[in-house]
Amino acid sequence: MLGMIPLVFPIRGFSIFAPESNEYFIHGVASGDPTIEAVMLWTHINTTISGVCNVEWQVANDAAFKDIIKKGAVTTSSERDYTVKVDVSGLLSNQVYYYRFLYKNIISDVGVCKTMPVSLANALQIAVISCNNYEDGYFTSFRHIADNKDIDYVFHLGDYIYEYGTGQYANQTFLDESKRFNDPPNELVSLNDYRKRYALYRKDKELQKAHRTKSFICIWDDHELANNAYFGGAKNHQSNEGSWRDRSAAALQAYFEWMPVRAKSASEMIRSIKIGKDANFFFLEERLDGRDKQLLNNDPEKMSTQRKMISKKQLDYLSDGLKQSDARWNFLVNQVMFTGYQSKKEESVKEDDWWTGYPYQREQLIEVFEGLKNPPVILTGDHHQSHVLELNAPDEAANKKLVAWEFLTPSITSKNDDRLTSEQISKKSKLLYKLNPHMIYNDTASHGYFVLNVTKEQINISYKFNTNILLKDSAERQGPDFTIDNLNTLKKNV
Repeated sequence: MLGMIPLVFPIRGFSIFAPESNEYFIHGVASGDPTIEAVMLWTHINTTISGVCNVEWQVANDAAFKDIIKKGAVTTSSERDYTVKVDVSGLLSNQVYYYRFLYKNIISDVGVCKTMPVSLANALQIAVISCNNYEDGYFTSFRHIADNKDIDYVFHLGDYIYEYGTGQYANQTFLDESKRFNDPPNELVSLNDYRKRYALYRKDKELQKAHRTKSFICIWDDHELANNAYFGGAKNHQSNEGSWRDRSAAALQAYFEWMPVRAKSASEMIRSIKIGKDANFFFLEERLDGRDKQLLNNDPEKMSTQRKMISKKQLDYLSDGLKQSDARWNFLVNQVMFTGYQSKKEESVKEDDWWTGYPYQREQLIEVFEGLKNPPVILTGDHHQSHVLELNAPDEAANKKLVAWEFLTPSITSKNDDRLTSEQISKKSKLLYKLNPHMIYNDTASHGYFVLNVTKEQINISYKFNTNILLKDSAERQGPDFTIDNLNTLKKNV
């Protein structure tokens, strides 16, 4: 992917403004959901008018916009919070394009997007990220992603925003020093609340830079709605906060307005990307598509065959897709942990929000995994920690048979064990390895992301950690690096 480019360029009849004085485009630009011939473009018009805004858009082969290949005009208004989304089609596969928006003689920042390849003639590199909490630290990892010229796309696995009020879920020391407060200061309940929170996040310059330079493919998790959300409610939704139906509808509307996704409903977020016979990515939705309420770890009702993490329709879609896939590499782009692991103490009073809390459907999928020629790879967010896990199932001789791998990406900023001492972290890490022989790697306190590198012959996952999320100018350090070869052998690279 190309690196940083100039932000605005002169064209006849339009003025040039630096981003700081670009009054209409203060939330930047973004692209998302690329296909082999199309991409979604996004921006927001910062205005207080009550009428309709007419916005132009342009796509070019060059950063100077001398070779404009697509252009048009769209309208927006308060009904969609003055957000702008354009689905541009008729593009060439595996190509870098430049785009921008124009409104009232003002030009937006120039964005860079890239369509998908039809096959993996060259390596595909994807930054896999989740969990960016505004009040827990600076979003410097987004800048590191933007500056990495080798990264083609970004998979965001959810918790793009957090619904809590100021100080309710935060690093209080960081909050006191940075004054990086949530807007609105209250917990998000109404449509206006959710809209304001997205607007706040999208003013962040590091996040803007990542969106401007990389195409995002996103799924949501619970905090875009409310903590531990499920079909009929959420742990963080109380009866005095109105109906869950109204709140979740408001949350989804704001998400579809502010995120560069093609979907217009929860069901449309369940989708896949197939790259020839090389790679197949299945994006799951595990909150609103039929999930039953979470139960406590020791609740016997967990074993019920009626309990669902996802609807039967989605389960069949995923199962059939995996069985019929002719791709060498199959990936589940997944919100919450599938494999699971044992910690020091089983918390019987804790709600089990993972796939392990829905054992019947989990076992159904494991049976599907067992029947596949090659084990799938599960890419997971939510947990805020870095883990590499082998998923095993007993074979006919009661031996363990590898049926999948799971890689958990750490949080961008959201709390993990980062407030423990180094001695406490080391002690916990050693215990996790001792209790969990299927755990290949753990890091419970670092923040950042990993880069997934996919070729025809192998996949590589390289962890990238932020040196200090409490500093605006923090650097990035290299974490561990793993390879799965064509013989399905996982190796940790030195």
